[in-house]
Amino acid sequence: SCDMYPSDHWEAVVSTQSTGDDEEVEEVNLVRSEEDAVIWLVEITGCDPTHALEALKRTKGVISDALDVLPSLQQSGVPLPKVRSTEDEIRELMHAADTSASNNVITISDDVITISDTDEASADDVKQSDAADDVKQSHALEEDVAERIARTLHVTVERARAALTLCDRDEGAAIDVISRQLRKRKRPAQETSISPKETCSDVKIAPKTPASPWDLTLLSWNIDGLCERGISERFSAVISEIKTTSPHVVMLQEVVPEHVERIRSCIGKSYDLTIGDRSCPYFNVLLITRKVGNLKILHKAVKKFPNTMMGRHFVQVDCELFSRRFSFLTSHLESMKDHSAERCNQFNKVLSYMTSENLLQNITIFGGDMNLRDSEVRRLHNHEAFADVWEEVGRDAATRYTWDTGANTNTGAPYKSKLRFDRVYLRRSGPGKCVPVSLTLVGKTKLQSCDMYPSDHWGLLTRFSVQ
Repeated sequence: SCDMYPSDHWEAVVSTQSTGDDEEVEEVNLVRSEEDAVIWLVEITGCDPTHALEALKRTKGVISDALDVLPSLQQSGVPLPKVRSTEDEIRELMHAADTSASNNVITISDDVITISDTDEASADDVKQSDAADDVKQSHALEEDVAERIARTLHVTVERARAALTLCDRDEGAAIDVISRQLRKRKRPAQETSISPKETCSDVKIAPKTPASPWDLTLLSWNIDGLCERGISERFSAVISEIKTTSPHVVMLQEVVPEHVERIRSCIGKSYDLTIGDRSCPYFNVLLITRKVGNLKILHKAVKKFPNTMMGRHFVQVDCELFSRRFSFLTSHLESMKDHSAERCNQFNKVLSYMTSENLLQNITIFGGDMNLRDSEVRRLHNHEAFADVWEEVGRDAATRYTWDTGANTNTGAPYKSKLRFDRVYLRRSGPGKCVPVSLTLVGKTKLQSCDMYPSDHWGLLTRFSVQ
């Protein structure tokens, strides 16, 4: 009825039994599988599976150290409660571990937790500090973190150990497992009922369309599927970006066959999927959200450029979203400087198609890796009829270049090159009003697992105001 869960917390169910002393002791069913352990992690952090796994990896060292020292802390007389498991205590573990991991270095020596501040400071600065205060603060922090971790791990040790094993597995496979387990635990939504005192007119029905204007978000990204180095880890980062930003429309270029099944398993229920020309070793993919907007697919097409030497084509999807008609197109135009003529020819064909009579009643947006140089665009006919989103939102120098071999080291190129290969265009004429609002670059965080960025291109995340 409202596309929400009953609460932003999951329920915690415990049972009680009576002891000889009439004391109630909580029985806790400790989770012993790594899948359920990470479901536990998802529940306590409130994150989706991808970000819960990232949080786990950030805190892995601290939790592991705490597990190692826990027996000695228990024997040393650290006050521990009766076995009980509460969400607050588990959150304390994550908070203590995450805070310590980000701000301090924790070491274990002679069963003592030592915390060293990692803030940059010169030796002279350290000498000038108040030594007595430092010692007091250090001891207080050690005792606080030690007690909080020990108290929490006293009841969650098996879960924590099981969850840590997931860090050594393939990230994509791990996220798939977590997502599958979470889906199994979801309960069907309860139907809304009307109490006897209510009439039908008293029941508020959520509108199917958003308040006007509303924001449309679109992600276009060449994900560099042709590069086999770190391909699994890099594609996991792409999926994570899609889940985090939840764009209404996703346009991917240089997708390879092995990506398709992972798209279906990871986000297939959330997006309608249209695949480009699979006779080529790599192709384009267009995804449109199913989660909001009452999506209705009207037409799909894959059109190959007749003179391409590289299997290039464009994908088109016409649809209704929030009761508005759209046409979305994506392509990867001919690459390399020597193929400028064919690239311009392909670009002209798409622009001409966007102004064809059967699309005039639709808001029409074209995005992708166009490999265009600014000098080529100026030579094209009728390009003034289309809004270049980057230009429309202010020509920000920080978001201009999507191919930057100086900042992005994936290619290992010995030269530095900056080009605006990736672009998004909006046909200016059309029904209603659709205005570009913002453009940001995504995929700019290097992955530690493979020492690469998700792609050799930055992705374009764009936002439009629709009326």
